[in-house]
Amino acid sequence: MSPITRTVRTGARAFLALPCGLAAAALTLTGQRDRAARLRARLTDDGSGAGGWTGGRMLGRTVLGLPLDAAAFALVGYALFNSVRNFGYPIWYLDTDYHQAWGGPTMAGVWTVHAAGWLLCLAVLLHWPVRWLARGQRSLDRRLTSQLGQSDLRL
Repeated sequence: MSPITRTVRTGARAFLALPCGLAAAALTLTGQRDRAARLRARLTDDGSGAGGWTGGRMLGRTVLGLPLDAAAFALVGYALFNSVRNFGYPIWYLDTDYHQAWGGPTMAGVWTVHAAGWLLCLAVLLHWPVRWLARGQRSLDRRLTSQLGQSDLRL
């Protein structure tokens, strides 16, 4: 798998952890634990069906992972919003005076500077902070679904 594919996949999983966690918690609270377990297992991509997710573990994962999930959701959401904004620069700012903008006086130069600058920011943003948050999410998932120390962990 290429580094770009791995980074995109990691960013997508980190971004989806919050909405999927909230959906799994709602499914668990409405008595649909099997569907919630499949949803959570699909996000963690362990390929083993429910993957050790019980109702209490899913609720615990939602509560314990909320800071990581919210931070990842905000960072990747910011990246998505600004990707559309910077790569679509000519669409949003065509009717403005772009002669003094970075890369001006032509729109091609302005778009090139904004797109290249955002690609650099996007690479840094997705490569380190989102990867660290995703690693924390995976560690929490592994800890909650591990069979080791199951008697110690009662959720």
